[in-house]
Amino acid sequence: MISLEDAIRSKVDYRIVEVAKSSPSTDVKAIVLTKVPPSEDVVKDVSSSAKVNKVYNFMSVIKIEGKAKDVASLAQKDYVKYIMLEEIVINTLAEY
Repeated sequence: MISLEDAIRSKVDYRIVEVAKSSPSTDVKAIVLTKVPPSEDVVKDVSSSAKVNKVYNFMSVIKIEGKAKDVASLAQKDYVKYIMLEEIVINTLAEY
């Protein structure tokens, strides 16, 4: 039987998994590939965990931004096929 963590690892880019383990509150931008074109309910469900930036129905893709641990947790959803890292968001504050 596959454990929950193994199931998540098979659906999430390894870089998101590593960031979520080492620094779960780090912001990431990701691309969620869904098994079917995302309906309004799916988009609403995703937006409860992360900010939805763009939806491409014809490609079954949702572009999101959120905390690494929250993005990785979306892999538990049945409609998620794969979650790919787009960018790690680094906030730098310069002091003068």
